[in-house]
Amino acid sequence: MVESTLRRVSTVTDPAEFEKRRDALVAGLLPHLQKQAGFVSHDLRPDGDRGGQVEVTVWRSAGDCRSYLLNGAAAMAATWLDAFFPTAPFPNGNWARDTAERA
Repeated sequence: MVESTLRRVSTVTDPAEFEKRRDALVAGLLPHLQKQAGFVSHDLRPDGDRGGQVEVTVWRSAGDCRSYLLNGAAAMAATWLDAFFPTAPFPNGNWARDTAERA
């Protein structure tokens, strides 16, 4: 399994608002992810109290994850993510993705 973790900071800092938006985002995003070869799971959770978020997608193989990241599906998912959770203004609105194999 390969885990791709996206960390970012958005303008949404209220926990109740986060939950409401996450539910709406996942309702549209999950069918998109389920169409991607090798998709296993998705999780989006708050990270800290300043609008930080962690999005984790899990893939069957490194090739499946690479395909998701390079063939446009991740860009589409990021577009939806930013629509529901606008990126915080510079310098706080950075995005960082890490990908690692897991046992």
